[in-house]
Amino acid sequence: MANEEFLIYSYFVVAVICACLGMVVYLWLRRPLGKIADALPRKGWGNTLKKSFPASTLLMALAGFLSVRYYGCANLPYEKIVSDRSYMLTINRQQISETLSSIVLSVFIWGVIILLVLVAIKQAKPNVKVPEADSSSLGKRES
Repeated sequence: MANEEFLIYSYFVVAVICACLGMVVYLWLRRPLGKIADALPRKGWGNTLKKSFPASTLLMALAGFLSVRYYGCANLPYEKIVSDRSYMLTINRQQISETLSSIVLSVFIWGVIILLVLVAIKQAKPNVKVPEADSSSLGKRES
């Protein structure tokens, strides 16, 4: 395979891998988020959260992928970039790394949003008790 073909194929394969990573995170976290969103006092808020979660997770993954740029766009001719296959592999690894960093950032942001949602649920239902763990029950199974 010529280096130019390798560049094109690897770019699209890594883009698909990054999109799949975003979808895996969405599929892994959608049920817990859905349960929390369903507990909100206003159902419209829950629907908004459930609809925006997959889009934001996928967009953050693709934004991480697209944030990596080739150094030679301004400095080197295209032929010189294409001739260095190890450089293209390094860029592919950086794209995956940036995607994972963006997914972690997305999960953190959603964690803050869920924290605010839990506070809103607690304020809407003040009689709901939050279970507390005491030190004697840590690590022990209840029978």
